[in-house]
Amino acid sequence: MLSIAICTYNRARQLQDLLENLSMIDRSWLCERTEILVIDNNSADETNEVTSRFSGQLPLSVFCEPNQGLAHARNRALQEFAGPAILFIDDDVTITQDTLQCYMNALEENPDIGYFGGRISVDWQGQKPTWLMSDDLVLLNGLFGQHDLGNSDLPYDDQPLSPYGANFVLRRSLIRQLGSFNTDLGVKGDSIGRGEETEYFQRARAAGARGQYLAGAEVGHRFQIGRLSIAYLYRYGIEKGRSEVLLAKKVSHAWAADFSGFLVRGVYQLLRGRRDRFYQCVINLGITRGRFMQTKSLPQTEPAINHPGDKK
Repeated sequence: MLSIAICTYNRARQLQDLLENLSMIDRSWLCERTEILVIDNNSADETNEVTSRFSGQLPLSVFCEPNQGLAHARNRALQEFAGPAILFIDDDVTITQDTLQCYMNALEENPDIGYFGGRISVDWQGQKPTWLMSDDLVLLNGLFGQHDLGNSDLPYDDQPLSPYGANFVLRRSLIRQLGSFNTDLGVKGDSIGRGEETEYFQRARAAGARGQYLAGAEVGHRFQIGRLSIAYLYRYGIEKGRSEVLLAKKVSHAWAADFSGFLVRGVYQLLRGRRDRFYQCVINLGITRGRFMQTKSLPQTEPAINHPGDKK
C-alpha cells in the first residue's frame, strides 16, 4: 500500500480540485492500493466541509494538526500513515493513476532506494506567459514548482537537486532512520517559509541513503500567476535566503555588494526586455537580504556563503 499525504491550510478550493482529481481514478484500485491522509493545519475555511464530501468516495482519513507549519503537518503524516512508504503531494497538484503506479513499481523494484522524487510540470491554467523566454532559470523554476530532470530515471546522488516538496516519496525505513522534519523551517500559516524537505534530504544523503528521480511519476502543479508581484518575489527570496543560512550554518558578509550587483543587473535585464531574468534578479535581491537578516543571529566567524545567483 502507498500512503498519500496532503498537507493543507486554508486552501479548500485547491483541495477540492485535488480530491475530485483523485476520485476520477478507479475507486476499487485506489481503495485496494492506497490510503489518503489529509492533514488540516488549522484551516478556518471550508476545508472540513470539503473533506466530508469525499469521505465516502475515497480511502480518506483527516487529521487536524494544531501546531502551525508545514513541517508540523508533515510530521503528523509521518505519525499517522500505515503503509511501507508515504507520498507527499501539494494540495494544488493534479495526479494520475499512472503516477501512483510508477511509484509503486519503483518501490517494489528498488528496495535499496530510500526516497524518490517525481517530475513536476507547471500548470499555468491557461497560456504560458510570453515573457518567460528561458526554462533554465533555477530560482524561477523553484518558485513555479517545476522539477524536470529529463525523460530518464536518474539517481539523485549524481544531481545537485533533491526532490521538490510537491511530489516525493519516503520509505518507512528511511523515516525510522532520520526521524521528523525540522520544524524551524518551512511554511508557517501565511508566511513564505522554505527548506524543510531540503534539509531532510540533506540528512538522508549524509546518512548514506540513496534517492532516485522518476520521470514517469509526474504531477501538474497549478501556479497562481498573481504571485508574480515584485513584493511577493522579494519576500520569497528573503525566506529562501534565511533558510539557506539555517541549512548551511554559514554567514554571508558581502551582502551589500551582492545586493547592489543584483539591483544593477535587474535594471539591465528589465531594460533589455528580459522580464524573466528581471524577476530572477528580484528573487536574488531577496535572498541576499534574507541571508544578511539571518546571519545576524549566527556566529560571525563562520565562512561566507558563495552566492549561486543569476550570472547571465
